[in-house]
Amino acid sequence: MSKEFKIGLLTIVAGALLYYGFNFLRGTNLFSPTNTYYITYPNVTGLNVSNPVYFSGLPVGRVSGFKLEQEKARIVVSLDIDEEVFVGEDATATLANDGLLGGKAILLDVGESQTRLLPGDTLNSEIAGDLFEQFEPVADNLNSTITKINTLLDQLNETDLKGVVDTLKYSIGSITRKINRIDVQPLMANLEDVTESFNDRSKQLDTLLRSSNVLMDSLKSIEYNTLVQNLNTTIEGINDLMANLKSDQGTIGKLMTNDSIYNNLNKLLVDLDELAIHFNNYPRDFMKPLGRKNKKLKGVSQEGN
Repeated sequence: MSKEFKIGLLTIVAGALLYYGFNFLRGTNLFSPTNTYYITYPNVTGLNVSNPVYFSGLPVGRVSGFKLEQEKARIVVSLDIDEEVFVGEDATATLANDGLLGGKAILLDVGESQTRLLPGDTLNSEIAGDLFEQFEPVADNLNSTITKINTLLDQLNETDLKGVVDTLKYSIGSITRKINRIDVQPLMANLEDVTESFNDRSKQLDTLLRSSNVLMDSLKSIEYNTLVQNLNTTIEGINDLMANLKSDQGTIGKLMTNDSIYNNLNKLLVDLDELAIHFNNYPRDFMKPLGRKNKKLKGVSQEGN
């Protein structure tokens, strides 16, 4: 094997690897089975062999060749598309920009038809607007913005900016002079008084909070069960006392339930009242010496003899 043959073979292998690697980096798998479809455009400026075919942003094929049909003023472009991609009868291939450097790509829309195109059929073609057409709305907005800025600058030019600046300087100087005239010492003294008063109130509040904590600790230490039991015992005693008062047992119960005792007490009070009246009217009846015969006292009524 001659040296020239080895160099030629190495060059062929290197070229094949370079071609395969370039297409691999572009997302094209040369060893996957493909179907060839055709599409016609009036102008294919920027489109080259091996440019990608995208479906929903995924590379599914590549441009494999061109054929000029001069009599019809069009160019037939052949596309190698992965055979796993279902291409319907209403499929569309759009020639569009691929980046900002002027490259082109084919955007595939497989359509909605359930009838599949056969290899060798022709797809519907469309051409997307060029890069400048795509940026036309942005340019219009930019032009409108620039126009508004120019209008604003014209208004500012018509305004007496020097007078405005002079007025602003005078206002700032006047405010500065008024601030300098303010006696800050009384304000600082008042601020210190307020601060001290606030500190005193804070100390009192701390003392109150500590007292509250002590009270809460004391309440927590109370045996609530014993307290409830004592309260229940006291209530039961009161209930027993009330029951005894309502019954005719005992002196107080008899006084509250027996009418005869009430009547006797009432009669006794009436007699004592009459005796007091008699003593007040005839005191001599009570001052006579002992041993006097039992006679009716003159102050006593003779009724009932």
